[in-house]
Amino acid sequence: MIEEPRFPLRVNFTHEDKAAKGLRSLREPTTPKPPVYFTACEMVETTKPLLLLGDRGSGKTVFARQIAKKLGYHHIEITGPASFAELTEGLPKCASLILDGVDRLGAQGVAVLKDALAQLSRPKLLVLGESAMVKSWRIPPGYHIHTLLPLSHEQREAFLLTKGITAAAPLSSPAGNPALFSLSLSIDMPAETPEDLIDAIVTGRPVIAEAGFLAVQEGRSANRIVDDLLAARHLLTLSIDTAARLFHADSDVWAPSIASLLRRLKGAPEALAERLIAGSGDSALRGALMAAEVLSADSPLCPAVTASLVRLVETGSLSASDRDAAARALAAWGDPRDLDALTEVPGGTFTFGSDTHPNSQPPHRVRLTAFWIGLYPVTNAAYAAFVDETGRHWASTDGRKKERSNAPAVDLTWHDARAYCDWVTRRWRVEGRISQDEIVRLPTEPEWERAARGDQPDAGAEIVYPWQGLWDPDAANSEETGLNTTCAVGLFPKGRSPYGCYDMAGQVWEWTTTLWGDDMAVPDFKYPYADDGRENSAAGPSIRRVLRGGCFSSTRAKACCTYRGSLEPNGFWRGNGFRIAVSKSS
Repeated sequence: MIEEPRFPLRVNFTHEDKAAKGLRSLREPTTPKPPVYFTACEMVETTKPLLLLGDRGSGKTVFARQIAKKLGYHHIEITGPASFAELTEGLPKCASLILDGVDRLGAQGVAVLKDALAQLSRPKLLVLGESAMVKSWRIPPGYHIHTLLPLSHEQREAFLLTKGITAAAPLSSPAGNPALFSLSLSIDMPAETPEDLIDAIVTGRPVIAEAGFLAVQEGRSANRIVDDLLAARHLLTLSIDTAARLFHADSDVWAPSIASLLRRLKGAPEALAERLIAGSGDSALRGALMAAEVLSADSPLCPAVTASLVRLVETGSLSASDRDAAARALAAWGDPRDLDALTEVPGGTFTFGSDTHPNSQPPHRVRLTAFWIGLYPVTNAAYAAFVDETGRHWASTDGRKKERSNAPAVDLTWHDARAYCDWVTRRWRVEGRISQDEIVRLPTEPEWERAARGDQPDAGAEIVYPWQGLWDPDAANSEETGLNTTCAVGLFPKGRSPYGCYDMAGQVWEWTTTLWGDDMAVPDFKYPYADDGRENSAAGPSIRRVLRGGCFSSTRAKACCTYRGSLEPNGFWRGNGFRIAVSKSS
């Protein structure tokens, strides 16, 4: 029996991300540095309360047991629906807790998360759950959400070397999942997919696949990712109608197995895909997501699947991670949305600033003339066209990826953003999109805030958000959302501003023309806003420019209409981008 491997699991949060939370100096390296991720142990020790999510088989329970033993937490393994009081019966209120498997709570999950936060005397709280399920919930504000990453190739290679294992499968892509890695240790053949691993152990023994199917059907799975894959293998022996019926009856339970079944159908998935996308409910939208993963771009089902994916994105259906997956599929096929669209912001006087932070005080009235502004941040596809024509250097590591073409362009300096504006001015004039006396530029700080808040007055101690209400975690790609990276633009329709702008809270910090000063903490150019040189575009490289809106790692205190960030004009990172404004040239 091979000893179960132990690895330092990593989460989707890097040391650069932590440094950028304060928008400290971030400059272009000579050569790009690989990301250094925090380990799950480091996050447990430094972040409270922590909601740690992972795919099936990602090692959550093994990790929870290790933490309980190492740090003295009370480890509660959840097996089914229960209240927080029932889960913690007999434990002192000051006990440090691990709630493991909150996805198994079903409809009671959100209530348990709220009750756990309400126990203010509890010093430490770690909650673990399955990503696909928990990310569909409205997570109560207060949790720090991070996701476990797969085992890296280097981690697996080092383990195999120490154990003298020469099997081929453990270094294949699907073996990045810890549960599948353990399964692969005795398989001496390449395995390009999880299905290859299952076939290697099931061949000649169909009863194993049937046992996995029954475990999923009866809700008694001990190793869910393996049983899901075994169930898919068994479904090959049943009718397509049976598979579709199971999925529509309970898509939460059967989605992983049906997704695996679609991959197994390879060149002929249309018959099942057509049944999965039938209807108008959430299961049909999930079916479209799964179909998009296996259909070719010339499939006759593509128009119907595309329409479903656009509906999923534009209505804000399912979870943020589901919408991101839908938008990635749209990007690969060609996103039909007009991501260069503009909206007019009328002239007038509005309230600028807020009492919620010293750097945004005092709230005061500012008058602006009418202008146009982008409905979305500038996307990778749009910025790539500029780079292709001009040859400008772009440090982004994923800006060229097809499935990320509809995400915001990032890793851009203030000068990069302004150069793009100059280029697109010339291009749009030729195309007739703007008149010869109009220019594309960055918005000023007041223009940005006007587009984000509209005519909302100062709310005193309450933070002003674009959606004109209290904080809503499903209205912004922020720290509370847990993606910890950019997503496609427009995935949070609940967060649209009064003028229809998307992503003005969270997603990416957006450059403005306005100067801040050379001190990161306190602006030289304070409020009230004035004609005092703060719009001097020729200011030197040490003078920071104002960034607005927060980003994917910002809390709800910064992902809002009024918080002021800043960065040197030559600084950049993966959490800053920009949107354009259009006005008459002066």
